[in-house]
Amino acid sequence: MYLKCAPSKGDNDMEEERFLYASEVDLNGECFTIRVFSGSAGGFFASTQLGNGDIVITDGPTHPETLKKHADLLPLAISSRELNRQFRGHPCKPRDTQA
Repeated sequence: MYLKCAPSKGDNDMEEERFLYASEVDLNGECFTIRVFSGSAGGFFASTQLGNGDIVITDGPTHPETLKKHADLLPLAISSRELNRQFRGHPCKPRDTQA
């Protein structure tokens, strides 16, 4: 799996990202998939789709560090969205992911 990313300013070529692996994490009884990618520029990033148009992305220097950082930050991202939904009067979680 490859992703095309928008070029940086002054860069005419699209950067190509390569899918490395996926890992699953269970948080409060719900399973979330973390996908780890490498970039042609040498960096790594991890992403998790929480809902339609809601994706958490974390970057890092190595793929193990990126996965750990993402897994550590994911509970905070999920709980902050849950608090926001409750504050706005929408306590149910929309997980219509089509990954």
